[in-house]
Amino acid sequence: MKRETRIATQSRGVRIIGGQLKRSKLQVLPIEGLRPTPDRVRETVFNWLGPDWSDRCVLDCYAGTGALGFEALSRGAQSVQFIEHNRAASAQIQSTIARFSLEARATVQTMDAQSLSDEVLATAHVIFADPPFNHGLAQHFLTWIRDQVRPHCRIVIESERNTPLDTEGFVVLKELNAGLDRVMLLRAEA
Repeated sequence: MKRETRIATQSRGVRIIGGQLKRSKLQVLPIEGLRPTPDRVRETVFNWLGPDWSDRCVLDCYAGTGALGFEALSRGAQSVQFIEHNRAASAQIQSTIARFSLEARATVQTMDAQSLSDEVLATAHVIFADPPFNHGLAQHFLTWIRDQVRPHCRIVIESERNTPLDTEGFVVLKELNAGLDRVMLLRAEA
């Protein structure tokens, strides 16, 4: 199931909702399963995470349009690494980075999120993970990352609302159910 119809999303795109790039539009490519995080959900997530982004290093895994990562950059994140396995989506994110002149603070890697190195994970303050729905990837990602993140790191994971996630090894700080989505803010147990 898709969050919104692909045609409607493509025609209007996705807008950044806060910070320096507020109201800037991100293009949504016609890629099967690409579902940008809705404005209301992004607003809630960023309220959870607080206003000061100046010292935060962010990983946007399963980046898609890059909406979460660009939202973090707009609010002053020190750096964002976009991780996206689809080449067309990665190229679009790279184009958007150039359009906003964010090359000094943002990079894109075309790869599977679970190929990230321990060094990259160790420096992350916030990890966004919005894997494609109905493939079991949210649970697979949580299981994989459980022993690799530091307690200071916050993980925001999106999954299908009707699919339970095993959060053993994490503390659930916040949770939101919106439409077909479940969004959780987690930290690793100390």
